[in-house]
Amino acid sequence: MWADFSLILIPLLLSILSMGVAVAIIYCWLRKQNRHYRESPLTQDLMRPPGYSLQLKVNELGDEVTLYLMFMLGAPILLYSFHLSESYFGGEPESALRTAISFAMGMGVVGFLGYRLSKTLDEKKKYALGLQGEMFTGEELNQLMLDGCRVFHDIQFPYGNIDHVVVSPSGVFSINTKMRGKPKHGDGRAELIVDYQNNVLRFPDYEHPIPHNQLEAESNWLSKHLTSAIGNQVKVQPILALPGWFIKERIGRGLVTVINPTKPNRFFVNNHITLSATEMQQIAHQLEQLCRNLKPSYRAKKK
Repeated sequence: MWADFSLILIPLLLSILSMGVAVAIIYCWLRKQNRHYRESPLTQDLMRPPGYSLQLKVNELGDEVTLYLMFMLGAPILLYSFHLSESYFGGEPESALRTAISFAMGMGVVGFLGYRLSKTLDEKKKYALGLQGEMFTGEELNQLMLDGCRVFHDIQFPYGNIDHVVVSPSGVFSINTKMRGKPKHGDGRAELIVDYQNNVLRFPDYEHPIPHNQLEAESNWLSKHLTSAIGNQVKVQPILALPGWFIKERIGRGLVTVINPTKPNRFFVNNHITLSATEMQQIAHQLEQLCRNLKPSYRAKKK
């Protein structure tokens, strides 16, 4: 009897013990950090880097993938424990029907978890691709600071976030990055036609509407915010950046400018001066307040 009982009791106790030890270690580590006499030397918040919001989403989805894998490994063991419990403690006799039901339940749970894991991996891939696009665009735009521009990233606003903002003598620009995959084979597989007349982006194998409503909403909000903050009218021009795509042709003209962000000087630095150095500084100060909000790690909270 004890041998039968130990088949269930020992694995269960080991599982509970391992979880308890893990929780205790984390709790003690956190208490230790709170009592530690050293903290981060940074005294102000950090600026948001390119793609920061997407990085948080990728990290979150990575945690979900780990949980699904753990559940897929643990669910069969848990169901098997229930099966044994009914046999040894519930008095249920073993039978082909009971075994088939337990097996079917296990396969159903694993199948559902596998489906959710596959969907989460697809979603994580999509966000990771978008993150790389924003990082690439951000790196290219940062080069504009050599020409006296100011560049900011991942500015939060009520309807999401503005990927990038450039302040140059030529004006203020809000840039939205869209990362689109290209075909692996074929001539002109990285060529793009921007059709402003029909409001579509013509990729080699499909068309996609130009998201002018989203970009105009971002630029309008930013324009109103900056105008209210500095007391002068600030116009913000919306830009759509498509990293990795060669714009073969532009048909017509539109309110939203579509660019490849590589070597961006030609789009943001020209002889048409609209902002003075003082105005640029005022606008940059307001933008810094919007994106300097990352708390340094391991810094004690102010009482």
